[in-house]
Amino acid sequence: MQQKNILKILQTAPLFLNINNDILEQIINDSTYIEWQKAQELPYDIASKDIYIILEGRLKVTQIDPNSGRSLALFLLSKGDVFDIFPLLDGKEHPVFPIVLDNMKLLKMDIFKAREYLYKYPQFNKNFLPYLGKILRDLEEFSQLLVFSDTTTRLANLILKHTSKCKEDNEHYPVKLINNLSHESIAELIGSVRSVVTKQLNKLKQEEIIVAKRGKMAVKNLEKLIKKCDFFH
Repeated sequence: MQQKNILKILQTAPLFLNINNDILEQIINDSTYIEWQKAQELPYDIASKDIYIILEGRLKVTQIDPNSGRSLALFLLSKGDVFDIFPLLDGKEHPVFPIVLDNMKLLKMDIFKAREYLYKYPQFNKNFLPYLGKILRDLEEFSQLLVFSDTTTRLANLILKHTSKCKEDNEHYPVKLINNLSHESIAELIGSVRSVVTKQLNKLKQEEIIVAKRGKMAVKNLEKLIKKCDFFH
């Protein structure tokens, strides 16, 4: 990937907004451009010494119960996100199981070098707090849904979260980021199992709330979907 294209991605990433281009170019030069292939196995401690700025593709960050083997997806990261933010904060190991969902392009930076940027440039701290705040709010919302709501509500909230509020071709509302995920991956994102998610998705299609063709999802009736999200709406 050309440096000018990487620069454009950083300019629109939440953590790098309003950062001087000279500093962004320095970040690029201090990083290593790498690629991960879809379904590539990554070690659980891959982010203990480095951080990864995602330029293209999606990364599912999961925890796995060693007894049952069930997995729960904590985050779904995409272009402009940073993996992993927690070791950058406190320097402690954060054992998670990252799953590469697409062919990915990334910048890898030594975690100590990344901390230098946080200390040296105030704008990074200004961007870092809202970015971290969003992560914590997403975790809080996820935990509330997991404890207090049923699968239908959790699934509806997940779909709504990633639904564009503008119709595509004046017909349907496109679903971004999760639109072509497997039912198993969607189940991990809402703390359920594949069979239940398949049943609930079929029900949403029968109620003409969503449409799904060739592995891609869109929302047909946004108002009905919002009513399904009664935990927060």
